[in-house]
Amino acid sequence: MLFKAETADEPVVTILFKNCHQYRVQFFHELEQNLSQKGIRLRLVVGGGLPEDEAKGDRAHLPWAETRDFRSVGILGHTLLWQPGLDLARESDLIITEQATKQLFNIVLSLGQKLLGTRHAFWGHGKNFQSSIEGSAGEGLKRKMTARAHWFFAYNELSAKAAVGFGMDPNRISTVMNSTDTTNIQEIRLALPESTDRDVRAELNMGDGPAALYLGGVYGHKRPEFVIEAAEHLRARIPDFEMIVIGDGSSGHLMAMAAKKHAWFHHLGACYGDERVALASVASIQLMPGLVGLNIVDAFALGIPTVTTAIDYHSPEIEYLDDGVNGVITPANSTPFDYAQAAADLLLDPERLAHMQAAAERSGRDLSVEDMARRFADGVVQALL
Repeated sequence: MLFKAETADEPVVTILFKNCHQYRVQFFHELEQNLSQKGIRLRLVVGGGLPEDEAKGDRAHLPWAETRDFRSVGILGHTLLWQPGLDLARESDLIITEQATKQLFNIVLSLGQKLLGTRHAFWGHGKNFQSSIEGSAGEGLKRKMTARAHWFFAYNELSAKAAVGFGMDPNRISTVMNSTDTTNIQEIRLALPESTDRDVRAELNMGDGPAALYLGGVYGHKRPEFVIEAAEHLRARIPDFEMIVIGDGSSGHLMAMAAKKHAWFHHLGACYGDERVALASVASIQLMPGLVGLNIVDAFALGIPTVTTAIDYHSPEIEYLDDGVNGVITPANSTPFDYAQAAADLLLDPERLAHMQAAAERSGRDLSVEDMARRFADGVVQALL
């Protein structure tokens, strides 16, 4: 390997992100250990996150991560960020950033890699999968920056194909299979006492009927109004149905209002660890008619199939859902009533539900943060050659 600093004992790889989410904590720990074993030092540099990040309540603190606050500026309805990192680029053998055009530092890195004497890699979706509802502003610039990157860390195969479509050399792509800490979730779930279902239902003043889960951030792309209306239709068809919402965000007030209106609708806000697993374990399915992202991986680890719709703005993790096997995808034009009927049909068919829950659990075992970190670390080695 050829490294920038001739006197350096080990190469330095820097990851610069605007925020550190709760679901990334174990991944960063695993990645740091993997790279350390390969003689590579990882520097993780994060900012404070945007207001919408704070609203979700999932910001995490890593003692060994460095903090670099960013400045944000609104231009024509878009929020652009500047997170200082020129010194990081000069001091690193590889610097990895989010594939985001709103991060102005990415433009500097893309244009000045050679001048700064560093290798710049992106980590991301490959393209904006939400462009159909957010617009395509910035996609042209993203295409150019992606093609110029030294390396690309793709969330999964769907992201890798998108990056290739933007001009990225497929030989310079590492597909990491984006995941959460499914191992920990499964260990917690398997260790739950037999009384958990009864205890949680008593704590939430729930009945004995089937329950559905909504897990993750609550904001427009997740279609919270659709979720609430569909839940009401489900309750009409299944009189003892219960709804559990674990998560918060800019539209969290809609879930809170539904909880005030309906005694069977439970909005619990953001929670993590043992508490989150115990509360979620009561549910049989997940309702996610809007954007599917990493929440599907958490649901898999819980043995819970996801019911969604065939909208065109899911994140790359939709690739993990096999319709009719570990989840259900209804047509894109499904109404809340149509969607609720599909969910009710599943809840009222114990044999089909059991098969789908088992398949979801197997999918959760196939996706792990340990494997993700290993693939990422292997990609770093290749990027440094």
